[in-house]
Amino acid sequence: MQLSKIAALAIIATGVTQAENYVSVEYLQYDENDNRVSVMAPSLTASYDIGTDYNIKADFVHDSVSGATPSYLPDGASGASSRVTNSTDFIYGKQAFNEERNAGSLVITKRFANRDELIVGGDYSRESDFDAKTVSLEYMHYLNASHNTSLNLGASYGFNEILSFTNSSTTTRNRRDDDRFEREDDYDTSSGASRKETSTSLNVQAGITQILSPTSSMKVAGFAIMDEGYLTNPHAFVVRDYSTAPKLVGENRPDTRRAYGVDLKYITLLGERMSYQVGYRYYTDDWKINSHTIENDLYYKLGKRVTLGAGLRYYTQTEASFYNGAKDYFTNEEFASSDERLSSFDALTYKANLDFKQNDKISYNIGGEFYSQSTGLDATLITVGAKFRF
Repeated sequence: MQLSKIAALAIIATGVTQAENYVSVEYLQYDENDNRVSVMAPSLTASYDIGTDYNIKADFVHDSVSGATPSYLPDGASGASSRVTNSTDFIYGKQAFNEERNAGSLVITKRFANRDELIVGGDYSRESDFDAKTVSLEYMHYLNASHNTSLNLGASYGFNEILSFTNSSTTTRNRRDDDRFEREDDYDTSSGASRKETSTSLNVQAGITQILSPTSSMKVAGFAIMDEGYLTNPHAFVVRDYSTAPKLVGENRPDTRRAYGVDLKYITLLGERMSYQVGYRYYTDDWKINSHTIENDLYYKLGKRVTLGAGLRYYTQTEASFYNGAKDYFTNEEFASSDERLSSFDALTYKANLDFKQNDKISYNIGGEFYSQSTGLDATLITVGAKFRF
């Protein structure tokens, strides 16, 4: 009995999945309050073990996103198709948009004789104004023959192409043209409405997982993130010189970002049917954003077929050094943003899920989350899926 507990705990703690071949399908529905963002995302995942030493896993997801992005706009703007002047005033309103995204990933795992693992992955995501490519490499090494202690080292590198939009006068126009979202400057259309920008992201991390007892384990990991290039939100605007010569211009963020942090996770089995996970994440960067995340998850096995889950996540962050939400704040500052995602806020996420195992081959899951942010943003997320083993 103790050996089975250790094996189950090791799978949870290290993230190593049991050898199985499967295909899973899932549908995600995400909705924000006040008619902001709505996402519909069906996805397909397939995993196949080649013998006992290799696994190949592929994912594909298609997102349909619609809604309205909060930003400063000319008073009276009615969305992405409006054409108005800035001669009256500005409001913190919403820009309507519709977007579709296709994304896929491929991960190959090599298992060695001592059951160490080498994981190589690639991801590609494309939408009308953003392309993202990522490659990743991770190695998991057991430090002893009992497999009670493992070391994880990993790195990923991302290259992004972003379509940015010209907005240098006091009049803006939004339109759809050939499935590309463009913002044209009425007084400067000859200079071109958009141009491609690029950014890169390097993420490195290292962690150690230790099984503390037959019923508990802990993981400690550190990470560093280095972003460079065009890091500005091309859809966000700020108001400059409001008290003298007001004008609406695109926000401007620094072209580098250095972030560091630590992840802690503790897992324990509470009897035969229940397990509990608690995690803490600290993040800090040179934009002066500091964040703390505390996450709790509880799972209960109700008989042989049903597993129930519930969780609570708390998140808090400080604001970026160049953020301000007031329309009469910015003048000649080099960096400026009124994007509330860079503001100071707290958030709670309530989670619940159910997994039903019909038999050894087929299982179903349904889950829900409710997100509440101190800025007034609320959101719900629902997922339903099925898994077919073969």
